[in-house]
Amino acid sequence: VGGFAFSDAERAAGEQGWRQQRLSMFNDIGGLTQLTPAAVEAAAGKEGLAQLAWLRAHPDVLMQSVHPLDTAVEKLNSSIASYRSGDAEQAYGEAVAAYLDGFELAEASLRAGGVAVAALERQMMAYRQLIRERAPLAEVESGYHALVVALDQARDGSGAAKLSGGAGAVSAAVILLREGLEAILILAAIAGVLIKTGRRDALPYLHAGWAVALLLGAATWWISTYVIAIGGASRELTEGLTALLAAAVLVYVGFWLHGKTNAQRWREFVEVKIKGALQGRALWMLTLVAFLAVYREVFETVLFYRALWLQTAADQHVSLWGGMAAGLGVLLLLGWLILRFSMRLPLRLFFAVNSAILFVLAVVFSGHGVAALQEAGWVPIDPLSLPRFEWLGLYPTVETVLMQLLVGALVLAILLRERFGARSARSSSVQAQ
Repeated sequence: VGGFAFSDAERAAGEQGWRQQRLSMFNDIGGLTQLTPAAVEAAAGKEGLAQLAWLRAHPDVLMQSVHPLDTAVEKLNSSIASYRSGDAEQAYGEAVAAYLDGFELAEASLRAGGVAVAALERQMMAYRQLIRERAPLAEVESGYHALVVALDQARDGSGAAKLSGGAGAVSAAVILLREGLEAILILAAIAGVLIKTGRRDALPYLHAGWAVALLLGAATWWISTYVIAIGGASRELTEGLTALLAAAVLVYVGFWLHGKTNAQRWREFVEVKIKGALQGRALWMLTLVAFLAVYREVFETVLFYRALWLQTAADQHVSLWGGMAAGLGVLLLLGWLILRFSMRLPLRLFFAVNSAILFVLAVVFSGHGVAALQEAGWVPIDPLSLPRFEWLGLYPTVETVLMQLLVGALVLAILLRERFGARSARSSSVQAQ
């Protein structure tokens, strides 16, 4: 709209002038928006007006991309300022934002640069914990200064602000593999059940779930790029709640599969399912499982790829596509291998293996879910002296471990109930005979 005040000829002249000698009044996008044509003409004459005409049509040249670690430091500066003024709640919120909107988005490039990401993350959580506990100002300031120095060193140690093509490709592949493996395991397990029981006609419901998840993931990327800014807290909240819901569904489905490991039960199950009893609500449950398994991963993946894209040099973006393609190829190969070799198992063992996979993933997802809510600032963080294994959803905090123990205890109770229930049924059958 601002460009309507100028002609194409003025814009062309302005571009030439901008390339030759930029006027100092056009320092950044903020300055550009506050300048009127009259003020510019009074200060720089026709040359100023020409450059204003071109910049209004191309304001992107004044919009410098900010490194995520710079955002983290900026948020930490706001955090310590709030704490000094006595507003601990605001300080805590800024500390959370420093992690979510800054540090977390730089993780891929930091890992590629050989930076000890886990140690930095613990340092950020420790600073947040000091604020939460209302520690003395001197102690909080000490944590703040140490953290800012560590972040500056991390950025310098990871190389240039822009990732190289090789580092970008590796990061793109690792992100996809890390986020997609769990979803592949779930989809392969459910698909195997349908194929093994002769219900290939139900596969479209499974495919519909992951297809909708991919479409919604693409919509998430488009919305976050062109419509609204999806903040780190919103991202982690969505991921956390989806992970916990997925864990609950996986426990249910795993229990459903485990109930078929008894020889008589699985024979009856196969006969019934082949005759078409798997329909209605059960079919839509398959769709829900596939959707939750995939969307949770896609939602985080597309946003991490956005950050990775900004951190990679423009002439190296093609390497990101190569990394994505390589990661996708490995995922598809893993899915095919899992499905192929699991189909060779005897039916009873097949059900037992698949139910075990889903039970384990339920425990993993519960850890991921609580950790995401902690990162969003919704759940407290009480550290434990334990190793960190993200692939297993194991995070060294009291809250995540308690949730995983709770889900594990629930799974164990289900297995014991199923086992003793089967024994009781067999005893009753023998007595009746």
